[in-house]
This record gives sequence, C-alpha cells and structure tokens, in this order.
Amino acid sequence: MTTETKLKVAAEEIKEVLRKYDLAASVALHSPGHGEHFTHLNATYSCAYIYNDNEVRFYSKKEDYKSKDEQIKKLEKTSNMLKILTDITAFNFGNLHELSEQFDKLTCAEHY
Repeated sequence: MTTETKLKVAAEEIKEVLRKYDLAASVALHSPGHGEHFTHLNATYSCAYIYNDNEVRFYSKKEDYKSKDEQIKKLEKTSNMLKILTDITAFNFGNLHELSEQFDKLTCAEHY
C-alpha cells in the first residue's frame, strides 16, 4: 500500500468513526512526505453536508423541516459547529506553525 493510499484509507476509517458517533471534524493526517486533510460536516445535527468531496451544501429550506423551530435549531447547531471547528483549527494551526518555525530555526530545515 502506498503512503498516499494509506492516508486515504485511514481518512475513510476515521470518517466511519465520526459517523458512528455522529460527530463533525476537521482532520489533518501526516506520514513522511505526505499529508491528507478532510473536513467532515455530515453529522445529523448539521444542515451542512459535503457534496462531491469538495463542495459544502446546506439543507435549510422550509420544506426540509417539520417546523420552523426545528429548522432554526438545526441552523443554530450548524453555525455553532462551524464556529467551534474554525476556532479549534485556527488554534491548532497557530500552535503547529509556531512549533514548526522554531524547529526549522533550530535544525536549519529547508522545505521543498
């Protein structure tokens, strides 16, 4: 199994766990020389879903819901999900970026 294939298989297994526990996530995976990232928004509490692996769409039409209250609750949960995933991803980026910069200075690393 190639490194790229290994990352893609691992990503699919992680998505299965996310579906099992009804969770959303933004995930970055790494193996030497390769990386894989995916965002999983297809939790049942979300009106967002990934379409064709590179588009996000939203179910938010009135006819998709039994009541206006149900529609508003799902929109609120989706908004909360996107905000929290954004904040966590930004926090992780900041920490990893700083760590990477420090390590590169310490080791005089060059990236291609």
